[in-house]
Amino acid sequence: MKRVIVVGAGLAGLSAGYRLQEAGWQVRVLESLERVGGRVLTESVDGFLFDVGPTIVTDKYTQYMKLVRDVGLTDQLVDCAPDMGVVRGSDLHTLDTSKPLRSFLATGLLPARAKLRLVTKGLRLIKPLYGMDPADVSNRVQYDNRSIETYIGQVFGRELDELFFEGLTRSMTTSSPDQASVIEFFAGAALASGKLQSIKGGLQRLPIEVATRLDVRLSSPVTAVRRDEGGVEVQWQDASGASTRDRAEACVIATPFRDATDIYPLLKEHGAELLQATRGAGCYSVQLMYAKRAEKEPYLVMVPTAASPEVGTLFLEHLKGPDRAPAGTSLITAFIPLQSGVDFSDWGDDRLIGTARELVERVFPELRGSFNAARVTRWPFASHQGNVGYYRALQRFLDSYPADDPVQVAGDYMATSGQESAVVAGHKAAQRILAARSTFATSH
Repeated sequence: MKRVIVVGAGLAGLSAGYRLQEAGWQVRVLESLERVGGRVLTESVDGFLFDVGPTIVTDKYTQYMKLVRDVGLTDQLVDCAPDMGVVRGSDLHTLDTSKPLRSFLATGLLPARAKLRLVTKGLRLIKPLYGMDPADVSNRVQYDNRSIETYIGQVFGRELDELFFEGLTRSMTTSSPDQASVIEFFAGAALASGKLQSIKGGLQRLPIEVATRLDVRLSSPVTAVRRDEGGVEVQWQDASGASTRDRAEACVIATPFRDATDIYPLLKEHGAELLQATRGAGCYSVQLMYAKRAEKEPYLVMVPTAASPEVGTLFLEHLKGPDRAPAGTSLITAFIPLQSGVDFSDWGDDRLIGTARELVERVFPELRGSFNAARVTRWPFASHQGNVGYYRALQRFLDSYPADDPVQVAGDYMATSGQESAVVAGHKAAQRILAARSTFATSH
């Protein structure tokens, strides 16, 4: 039986391992953390259940949903509220994403001239969005020559950017709108038509369920990967700290790209440009628990810089399902990107919570006086930044890296960041290994 070692038990690594085991390979997954899921993490406090990392999926996540079906979680999917909100001062304007045109025409967020410009100029989006795949941007890489801010300004003008699109882009990307590639905007727009969904019990249920079907070793960091004529040698430390060497016919490195180049230096030969373009983005996730229920209920709330320089997005987590918060209460997550131009180096939890509360209780004044508790999660690395030029560098790496190399890489950095991109990357890495090993066996 052919053997493969997977480095990393996030969605990309677990997806690769699952597909290879499905094809008859013996799989071992090595994970440096004490848990599986990577940045997908679900926690609970006093009856409140929240995702502190990625918080939504949509039915447009084709490979993600296939994995959900394959491990028997389809009946655990729940639909989220279709409404989203936009903050303007202290006002919250809601839009129904299931009826976008009607909702935009009726909203008080935009003046009549802005609505007219949105409808007429919006037709320019059809061409780049037709056939757009957020998990594979190879056929859109030609657009990676301007920022979201530049593109929106050229198409829709400054007024629409300030009233709507700036808040939208802050919610879609961890990069700033003046640096993020317009490909990030196209990807977000392509997914916007999808139905927002979640999983009962939290999004971490999927990686946990996949991991139960694999040989996963936790607290087992990999220090080096080497290849030779016999295959691949992986050096790692087990949970006791003992150094171990393992051999296999192939290896999938499913870590952030910079970490992958550290343990497998050959990647630097093909990915020097990508490595130079790679920038990590961090964020703080603040969960606020209230004893009252918010009156307005958009699931996602977009926050322009004018409304809060610090908070980029709000999610009303209690709208995910009845298991998320006790009846009559609210659970609201505030995501604070570290790329917002604010120096957070001396911000403690109290200041982060206070900043998130000020915004939430300004937008939802009925919640004042009912605050219960808060939880802060700090993510030094939340995703890669898809700045202008990143996707061209990525495509050159993908075109040059040998598809038949016994060491393949996977991760959501291989497209626009997201859980679907991670699953797709793992699936493709498995396909490349299967194709290469099949060709090798046939030729010999």
